[in-house]
Amino acid sequence: MEQGESVEHVSQQCAAYRQRSPHPSRPHLSASVDLATWLDVHRLFESLKVAPVDDASDTDDPLLAVKAEALSDLCMFVRNAAAMDNSNQNKASDAGIVGDVRRTIADMIQREETCSEAMRCVTVSAQALSNLVTGSRQLQQPLVEQELATGEPAFSTVFSSLLASANSQTNTAGLVLLLNCLKDNPETTALLCNTEAGRLVANKVGVLFGNNEDDESDSKTMLYVILSQIIELGELSVLLSTAPDVLPYGLLDALAVYCNEHSATAEYEKVISRGLIAALTRLLSNSHDVLVRSWESSADVYSPESDVHSNVDMDDMMSAHRCLAAIVSIFGTITTDGSARIIDWVLDCQAIHKVIALLGLLNKHLPQASNAQERQHSLPTNEADAGNVESIKRLFMFKCDLVRIIGNVGYKNTAAQDLIRELGGLALVLDHMKIDDNHPFIREYAVVALKGLLHNNSASQDFVREMSVVEAAQNPELAKAGLQAFVSDDGQVSVKRVAPDAGADK
Repeated sequence: MEQGESVEHVSQQCAAYRQRSPHPSRPHLSASVDLATWLDVHRLFESLKVAPVDDASDTDDPLLAVKAEALSDLCMFVRNAAAMDNSNQNKASDAGIVGDVRRTIADMIQREETCSEAMRCVTVSAQALSNLVTGSRQLQQPLVEQELATGEPAFSTVFSSLLASANSQTNTAGLVLLLNCLKDNPETTALLCNTEAGRLVANKVGVLFGNNEDDESDSKTMLYVILSQIIELGELSVLLSTAPDVLPYGLLDALAVYCNEHSATAEYEKVISRGLIAALTRLLSNSHDVLVRSWESSADVYSPESDVHSNVDMDDMMSAHRCLAAIVSIFGTITTDGSARIIDWVLDCQAIHKVIALLGLLNKHLPQASNAQERQHSLPTNEADAGNVESIKRLFMFKCDLVRIIGNVGYKNTAAQDLIRELGGLALVLDHMKIDDNHPFIREYAVVALKGLLHNNSASQDFVREMSVVEAAQNPELAKAGLQAFVSDDGQVSVKRVAPDAGADK
């Protein structure tokens, strides 16, 4: 601040800049800002520097609110003048305005919880920074490089700070800034996914996407566009490979949505890689391990008094469920059309091993866990009990998808059929050719999967005959429904309705 110039006088100059900033509502004002003006704006930013946040004097600074308001006025001028105006962007950059705005965000965001003016200043500053770099690769690249490749703590970058703000408007401004820096820019997207600071930002975007239940909101759309860019440029496998064991459910949710929206083989083949399959397999294995710890670490886990998830943190369990839901959806989609390359990766990465192991685990424990929950029904309930009941319902739904994946992988693929049989997958599919009250349609999925697993495979056909699948399928519930399973000479399995035995009622 120039000697003798008060904060009040500086703030008046800032307010004057706000009033004369270019805006559609003020067409009489020139949209062009000359370099001398930008240099004067830079001078005002310098005049309004605040002390470091750990400075004890900061808590006693009676002018903090005034400074924050004045900085908001300056940032509003920058935001309006820089909006889609490359000439103004370049001159502002030459005057040091990009650095001024970045410093303003860093200074004010640490004070937003105790100063409402600072909170508003952060939002406007983020909007100003976004407008400064929008459409300008030459400004975006240095900004992303300086923020993400910095030696500062990863959480202190402008992107992380804006996304972590308690103010939803600031979060939105941060998303717009990030989107503008990444859109159609492979270099900045790669930097986001291949630096520690960048991965922290990308994982935060995934969490926000996974936790946002409003599919029609602008923020959810922006989150998906950012994640789609990461997916399409082949960088998601990097994030998943370095992500915590079962936490990145938001990233997986985005990939599941993307695969469903691009379900044609030619479309999702562009984004699926062996590295991505390997990362998905690791996360599937980790989610499986959470269930194992939940169900098998206690001898009395199914007693009426026990909580079936007592040995696992409930947040981990819910994250595992969400990861499972997304992963089985992804594998179900990408294996449906039998792309030879993708099926080879699924086999090579041992994803089918994990799918079969998970189906076996659910088959073994879900009936017992469900019975335990029914016995608990008459006991006092709490929020955790309600969560356990809901989690078991979701796990029953996964079985159908797992049977579908097994059938997809083995379809017209002798090597896969043999492996599935050796791993116990064929026997598991056979076991689901019965009515299941918890999943009424799983038998139909099993029938379809079984046809693919037995196609032109005499060894698997003999295996079915040796297991006496017809006898295995004829349980009392199936008979009551008037249904019977048949195996033809060529191993084809079908379930047909039969006439009731006339002597059965005698």
